[in-house]
Amino acid sequence: MIVLLTIFQYFLQTVTDVADKFLISKRKIRPFNYTFYTIVTGVGLLVIWPWVYRATPLHYILLSLISGAAFSLAMYMFYMALAEGEVSRVVPFVYGIVPLFDVLIGVLFQKNFLKVSEMAALFLLIPGALLMGYRNGTLFTSHVGKKITAAFFLSVYYALWHAASSGQPVLNNLMWNRIGAAAVLIPFLLVPSLKKEVLTADEVEQKKNTAIIFLAKQALGGGTFVFLSYLLAVGKVPVINALQGFRYVFLFVTALLLSRQYRHIIDEDLNTSIIRQKFVAVALMFLGTVILFL
Repeated sequence: MIVLLTIFQYFLQTVTDVADKFLISKRKIRPFNYTFYTIVTGVGLLVIWPWVYRATPLHYILLSLISGAAFSLAMYMFYMALAEGEVSRVVPFVYGIVPLFDVLIGVLFQKNFLKVSEMAALFLLIPGALLMGYRNGTLFTSHVGKKITAAFFLSVYYALWHAASSGQPVLNNLMWNRIGAAAVLIPFLLVPSLKKEVLTADEVEQKKNTAIIFLAKQALGGGTFVFLSYLLAVGKVPVINALQGFRYVFLFVTALLLSRQYRHIIDEDLNTSIIRQKFVAVALMFLGTVILFL
């Protein structure tokens, strides 16, 4: 049952991925604005803090705050990459190479040697990511750099989150984390030009219900986070992480179907060569994820 629930949770994450791409590309919400709105609305979680607050040593609070800041930076780079690229390429690339940075951080700071399974996973994840990022005869571009940077900051966020969680309840960590994430962005409102940019939006032909769609996406994103936290608490963490490959598969299929029938939602290249390339890349990253965590 946990396996089925986990797969369903990754399907819900696919829905939020598509919603992000739709709002950024079709409703013309600039990446910085989108990051700002996403992070600031997340601060609404603080309303439950009086019921979950626990006194925490200062160094754990600092870890939570820094992890939140890393999360904001990761989301900004991720949304910049999403604005420039196809969702079926960006999401698997970014989240597919996060484990690579996780392994490298573990080797660097914990002085662990690479296990055979980790080396095998790297030999699948790296080619899969490179194949997913390859386009128009080029590989290393500024767009790819943004995706790699987003993956790096996500890995830093996960590492700091885990460290901060070791000394306080998860919900307490989440509250400090949200404060750290917002603290990086809110000072921008003190700069008149940036404040104006945040509070204005590009004109689009159809922008009806944009706010409703965004808030619904936020609610779904928050729900999937709570759902995943529950699964991590009751299930086996390696199994749940290994199943993340289903997110790439769902996204590949969803993007393919929507691009054929509903191009006003997302628009992706559909020629046979590109579809075959994405399929092979997703397959490599799916297998690499399974091997890494099982």
